Amino acid sequence: METRWATVDGVTLELPADSTVCELRDGLYKPDDAVLIAVTGDLVAVVHDEDRPLSELVAGCADTYYFRRPGEPDRNELIARLDFEDALEGTEREQNGAETTFQRPGIDH
Repeated sequence: METRWATVDGVTLELPADSTVCELRDGLYKPDDAVLIAVTGDLVAVVHDEDRPLSELVAGCADTYYFRRPGEPDRNELIARLDFEDALEGTEREQNGAETTFQRPGIDH
């Protein structure tokens, strides 16, 4: 199985290329209600389909991931600037149930 390196919640890990959110959450002992946020370049993706391999999503290209729980205090500036209510309930999710992608805040386009 092919692996790659990524940072998850501030720790650099070797991850299987075809891992799913469920597998990551279980392997890293994250709570069931934690949402996976993937950051790659100028894109951010919030993953909704937890059983689809990340390699099939924009999120699979990310080099940084965060697990975030509802009501959790923001751990860094990026997390603080994201509008999760819109990301989790946005129209893009309705059109493409696997993930919601949007431009990373704070980067001039």
